[in-house]
Amino acid sequence: MRNAGEVLVLLAAACLICGCLGTPAQLPTGGGITPIDLPEPPGAYTLTEALLELDLLGAEGGLNVTGTTVHQVLASGVDLDGRATSWILGLRDGDEVRWLTFGATGWKEIALPAPLPAEEVDITTVISPEDLLHAREGVLSPAMNRLGAGTVEITLAEGIYSVTVHSDAGLESFLFRADTGEVIA
Repeated sequence: MRNAGEVLVLLAAACLICGCLGTPAQLPTGGGITPIDLPEPPGAYTLTEALLELDLLGAEGGLNVTGTTVHQVLASGVDLDGRATSWILGLRDGDEVRWLTFGATGWKEIALPAPLPAEEVDITTVISPEDLLHAREGVLSPAMNRLGAGTVEITLAEGIYSVTVHSDAGLESFLFRADTGEVIA
């Protein structure tokens, strides 16, 4: 039978061999910056995600869009998953026209002396841009491939989605019904 001292020596030797015991970590001297890995913010959002951000901003006391109506939605750099690098909403607030932009820095209100379409866009009754692009990928992909384009531009107004594929090689536009996604000839 082994005594307690022998057991401790064997246990310590085993720990040194397998690396359980090592030299203690050296504390930095002289200060410095400790790197912290933070998740990268997404570079592109779907309209649904952007509108959720707007709701959150409003709940936190930011941009107040209560009582406004959407009359136009614009997006640039939209991939076929419906993620855009920027979104723009044209809102009517009583008699006032308001323009909101969403991009890498979040939602901002901008001054833009541009008229709005008369008809309201009911975001709850139209097909989302991401669903439209998914449903019409068979129409849009060939044009994107032909023109060498990776993204499209979207306009939603007056019950119609206008999707434009453009590059240095050319331009093609497609019209779709906003409520069904049906192609308009």
